[in-house]
Amino acid sequence: MVKTNNKIVLRLPPYHCELNAIELAWAIVKKHVKDNNKTFKLQDIKHLLIEGVNKVSPDMWKNFVVHVIKEEEKAWSLDNVVEDHMSAENQPCVLTIG
Repeated sequence: MVKTNNKIVLRLPPYHCELNAIELAWAIVKKHVKDNNKTFKLQDIKHLLIEGVNKVSPDMWKNFVVHVIKEEEKAWSLDNVVEDHMSAENQPCVLTIG
C-alpha cells in the first residue's frame, strides 16, 4: 500500500522525544524552574517559567534542530537496514527469545 501510493514509512522508536526539538528546549526550561524554585508559589513559578523560556537562545534552538536532524538520520539509517532485511526475505522478521 505504501509503495503504490508513493509514500515513505519511517519507523520511529516509542516515546521518540529525541526527534522533537521542543522537548530539548522544554528540558532547559524545566531544569531552570527546578533549580531555582525556592518558594513553590504559583506566581514565583510563573516568573521562573518565563525566565526559563528566555534562557533558550536562538543559538540553542539551532543546536536542538541540528541534534534532531542527526537523530533523524540515525533513524533513517536503521530503518533502511530493517527494510533491506525484510525485502530480502520478503517475510516478517520473527525473533525467538529464550
